[in-house]
Amino acid sequence: MQHSIVDSSFAAIHTPAGAILYASDFKLDRTPTIGEAPDFTRLKKLGNDGVVAMITESTNSGLSGKTPSEKIAKDLVCDVLLGTEETESGVIITTFSSHVARINAIIQAAQEMDRIPVLLGRSMERYLSIAQKLGYIKFPENLEIYGNRNSVDKFLKRVSQEGKKEYLPIVTGHQGEPNSILTRIADGETQFRIKPGDKVIFSANTIPTPTTIANRYALETKLKMAGARIYENVHVSGHASREDHWELIRMISPEQVIPSHGNMTMHSSYVELAEDAGYVFGDTVHIMRNGEELVL
Repeated sequence: MQHSIVDSSFAAIHTPAGAILYASDFKLDRTPTIGEAPDFTRLKKLGNDGVVAMITESTNSGLSGKTPSEKIAKDLVCDVLLGTEETESGVIITTFSSHVARINAIIQAAQEMDRIPVLLGRSMERYLSIAQKLGYIKFPENLEIYGNRNSVDKFLKRVSQEGKKEYLPIVTGHQGEPNSILTRIADGETQFRIKPGDKVIFSANTIPTPTTIANRYALETKLKMAGARIYENVHVSGHASREDHWELIRMISPEQVIPSHGNMTMHSSYVELAEDAGYVFGDTVHIMRNGEELVL
C-alpha cells in the first residue's frame, strides 16, 4: 500500500470466520515516485474470499474527490522551488522527515536550482540515512547532513557568512514544533537570520489539532514579521479522500466496517459514505471510541 511512509501495508488477519482487514494510513496512489503501487489484485481476492470486518482510517473521508498521486506533489515542489531561481535570497523548505519520496523530490529540485541540498535535524538524518542504506534513494555527492544541534548551528553560521544563495536547507519544523530547526531560526536562536524576501516553503499540511494549529500559526507569524515570503501547503496528502474510500469499500465489500484514525466528524463523514454503499449505521457500520469492544 502507498502512504507518506515507504513500504506501508494493510494487515489481513485470517480467521475461520473470514478475514479482518486493518486498512489505515493509506492512499490509492497508482503512480508513486518511490515503492510499488497498491496490490489491487490481492485486495480484490481478499474481497472475493470474504472479509468479516474492515477497520479503516476516516481522516480525509470528508474531502471530496480523490487524493492526488505523490507524482503530482513532486511536480508541485519542483514548480515552486524552480520558481525561486530569480532570487539570490535564502530559500528554506520543510516537510515530514519520514516522507522519503518528498525529500527525494526536493533534493532533485535542488540539483536543478544549482543549490547544495542540506538535511538539517536529527529526524532528517535518521530517516534519510536509513532510506539511503536500504536503497530507496541515492544521495548526490554534494548533499550535506547535520543532525545534532552543534553541527546544525555550525552549518547555519557558515551559511550566514558565505551567503544563502548556494544552499537549499531542508529542515524540521513544519508543524512549528518547539526546538525544531525552523522554529529555532524564527526565534533568532541561530546565526541564520530570516531577511526580507527570503522564501520559506511548507511542503506539509497543518495537522488539525489545537496545539499544532497554534504552534504553526505562531511560527508563520514570526517568519512573516521577519519579512519571509511564505509558500503554504506545497503538498499532497498521504491519506485517502472520499472517492478513494468509496473505491476501497466497494472492492473489499466487508460485512462490517469500523472507521478509525480520525475524530467524530471524520468518522461521521465515513459513515455517510458507507451508507451510500448500502451499510446501516449501528448494524453494519460502527463508530467506536478508544477502549470500546465490538463483538461480531
